[in-house]
Amino acid sequence: MIGMRLPVIPVKGDEKWELLSKIIDKLENRETKKALARNKITPVNKAIEFLKIIILAMFFELEISYAVSEVNRRYELRKFLRIEDEVKLNSVYNFTSKFKAEQFINFVFSILNVNSKRMRKKPSLLILDWTDISLDLNPFRKRDLKNKPYKWGYSTKGFFLGMKMMILIDYKTLTPLFFHVYPANVHESRIYPLILEMLKRKKLIRFGDAIIMDRGFYGYKNYLIGIRYGIIPLILPRVNFRYRRLEGLISYPLFIFNSKNIEKEKRRYRKLVKKLFKGLKMNLKTLRAIVEDVIKLGKEAYSLKRLHCYDYEPVIKRACFSVLLTGMTVGMGFRKKRVIQKLSEW
Repeated sequence: MIGMRLPVIPVKGDEKWELLSKIIDKLENRETKKALARNKITPVNKAIEFLKIIILAMFFELEISYAVSEVNRRYELRKFLRIEDEVKLNSVYNFTSKFKAEQFINFVFSILNVNSKRMRKKPSLLILDWTDISLDLNPFRKRDLKNKPYKWGYSTKGFFLGMKMMILIDYKTLTPLFFHVYPANVHESRIYPLILEMLKRKKLIRFGDAIIMDRGFYGYKNYLIGIRYGIIPLILPRVNFRYRRLEGLISYPLFIFNSKNIEKEKRRYRKLVKKLFKGLKMNLKTLRAIVEDVIKLGKEAYSLKRLHCYDYEPVIKRACFSVLLTGMTVGMGFRKKRVIQKLSEW
């Protein structure tokens, strides 16, 4: 017996529909069209139309096929989305498969104005965290995962079958700046150097930036790696952490001895180490708590759980749209902890 599905009907004055209306407005503005064209996601008008369908589906946790059928069935929904003609389901699927994940990633972060973050002059406080992306697979079925992109992983909720996503968020604005999808069986402390290298290459971290991370990244060598990249790695210390031991392990990176002004570089790194020890005595757990709410917003409110995708490309694309919705939401001023928690439980 097939369960009855609720109709998707716009409700004037409803907070969720009002927020979706603002997101639709932003999808139709000039900056979005320029970002689509710049990343060769064309034709632009059709791309915007298909994005509206995908975002509608994610907003209300619907299958894309059902979202398309509702749009075609209901004139008031087409009017709300500002879609004139009926939409073909295959056209939506072709749109998501036609373009590469990298194109969607560049488009999303162009919309979220991440480039302005690269141009900043002052150091920033950032939060780096990860979340599980569970796929819609039967966990009790025996599977050969040798050549599969999805793996068994472990999170605070227990074991899951899928992938992981690392995400970097600006503490002040809560804007997502970067994300990376990787195998679920890779531990955060192992992928940490690769993530820092990617952030440096994308110019998302600058000398003096402080990055708050949870205990999953813990390790004396990871503090040293962070200092080598010119950041303040505020990794939550474990119970057996010893400041004296870390202090004894820290030394100047070798590459500073190739600089023209060695003493100046030494002073810069001494200040970095001083800020590290000062930061580790702060209440980092309270500071990073907000990132859990932002991640929950992307997962719970914007459908980034139990995905019907089983390869990296479609999962990354789905993560793109979730990050886009999360970034747009906080960009509209929804930054208070209670407000974000309320949005997550819609």
